[in-house]
Amino acid sequence: MELKGFQGTKVSLISLGLAVLIFLIKIFAYLITKSVAIYSDAMESTINIFSALTAFIGLKIALKPPDPEHPYGHTKIEYLFSIVEATFIFIASISILWKAFQNLQTPQPPPNLNQGFVLIGITLVLNGFISFIAYLQGKKENSPILIAHAHHIFTDVLTTLGVMIGLFVAKFFNIWILDPLIAMVLGVNILYMGYKITKESINSLLDASLPKEKVDSIKNIISETIEKHPQKEQIHDIHEFKTRRAGRKGFVEFHLTVSETMSIKSAHDICNEIEKNISEKHGDIKVTIHIEPDEKKTP
Repeated sequence: MELKGFQGTKVSLISLGLAVLIFLIKIFAYLITKSVAIYSDAMESTINIFSALTAFIGLKIALKPPDPEHPYGHTKIEYLFSIVEATFIFIASISILWKAFQNLQTPQPPPNLNQGFVLIGITLVLNGFISFIAYLQGKKENSPILIAHAHHIFTDVLTTLGVMIGLFVAKFFNIWILDPLIAMVLGVNILYMGYKITKESINSLLDASLPKEKVDSIKNIISETIEKHPQKEQIHDIHEFKTRRAGRKGFVEFHLTVSETMSIKSAHDICNEIEKNISEKHGDIKVTIHIEPDEKKTP
């Protein structure tokens, strides 16, 4: 599905506006119901606000072109903003767990629960819409921060749905201790989510390799290109193959061993062809090839 007229920064800005609106609706639902489960859902929505804000600012910086000081671009800024988002997640989870613990002592039936159901039902629909849009745009632009933001919003959708089901069960069976228990489960889940985001972001900052399926695809393209080349008998092997991911961009570098009798132009042409074929299938990949002569295997 193509999202004509949309850009990552525009989607993140729309997401930010909706995140603020959703948070206000949930806070109002909490104020009229005093449900700690709804409070935990509202606190998760504050994370969505920070997530949308960091997505917007992070994308603006990440899209800046390379400059002399940053020749590889600014894409890694997306991981730094993901760590900032994780920090807010940790703070929100602690707040939820503390409030749930307090309400666990004397659980009370929330008033105006039917009105609360209507309000958080509205936020469910709004979050589902922006999650879908953000995910499609993130895949289109190959943006880790936008995809992560979409996944987080969808988690909020599932959270809200879980809160609604849990409170309905509590109301139906009159078991109101479920209210703080649901909040505690959500708090632990949010805490784990912050841990995962932090771990993935730090791992990516340390130049983690590209996913295995993408690496295999690139290696297949290289092999097929060499196999079809008219001078393939003068192309001996590839080695020192390395990959890394930096935000929405990937980098591949390797050494290509050729016969020492192959002309510089011919060697350059095969490199261009390999780069072209990789770029056609993986437009986000930057390829660097180092040519080496192989004296031992020269015909």
